[in-house]
Amino acid sequence: MKIIVDKKNRKYVVGDDEFHTESGVISKEDIINSKAGDIVETHLGKKYTVISPNINDYIELMKRKCAILLPQDLGMIVGFTAIGNGSKIVESGTGAGSSLLFFANIVGPEGHVSSYEIREDFIDDIKKNINGTDFKNITLHHKDVLEGFEEDDNSVDLVFLDLPYPNDVIKEANRILKVGGYVVVYSPYVEQFQKVYHELNSNGFKHLKIRKCNVQEFEIKNNRTRAKSRLANHTAYITFARKM
Repeated sequence: MKIIVDKKNRKYVVGDDEFHTESGVISKEDIINSKAGDIVETHLGKKYTVISPNINDYIELMKRKCAILLPQDLGMIVGFTAIGNGSKIVESGTGAGSSLLFFANIVGPEGHVSSYEIREDFIDDIKKNINGTDFKNITLHHKDVLEGFEEDDNSVDLVFLDLPYPNDVIKEANRILKVGGYVVVYSPYVEQFQKVYHELNSNGFKHLKIRKCNVQEFEIKNNRTRAKSRLANHTAYITFARKM
C-alpha cells in the first residue's frame, strides 16, 4: 500500500491499479514503479507526492462505519499501561479496528492482539482493514464477549473494553489478566464509568484511575500565533485499573 498527497495535504490510498482523481488518472505503471518521495502526475498534469504510510495514516483512511478512537486516547492507554513489544492484549468492541491495528503495531510480531466483535455488519470491514496491513499477530473473533473470552487464565497483559455495558465483562477480564496486568475501559458517558468503577472495586482491582485527554492545536498566520478555536475536548472517560 502507498499513499499519495496533494498540495493541500489531502491523502489518498493507492493500490496497484490506475488511480482516478478529479484532476485526471494516474497510470498503473507509474503507481507500481513509484517509491516514497517520488512525484506522480495525472494525465492532466496534477502532481501528487508518494509517501510510505504509517499506522496512523492507514487508520485515518481505512474503511469504517463508525467513529474510531483518536491517537491521543490510544497513546494515553499505551503510556499508562506500558504495553510494548511482546505484550498480549485482548479487546472487545472492535468497531472498525482502529485500536486493534494500533495495538498490533505496538506489540510487534512477538506480541498478539485478540479482538471480539459481535456485530456482523462490522466484521467484513474489519477483515478488509486487517488484510490491508502486514500484521500476522491478530486474531479476530466474531463472538458475543458475554459468552466469555477464549484466552487462558492469567495470560494477558491488557484487556481493553469499548462496550455499552463493560461492567458485565470485568469478572471475565480479571480471569484472563496476569497479575500486574491492566484493564482499561473506554466510556463516553459518566454513567458507564460509575458502574465500571464499582465492579472493578468488587473484583479486587487496585490503582483505579479515571482520565480524559484534551488536545488543542495552535496556528500561525501572518506572524500571529494563537490556539485554534476548535478544541478536541471530550472523547471519552478512560478508566484504568490493575490486577494485584
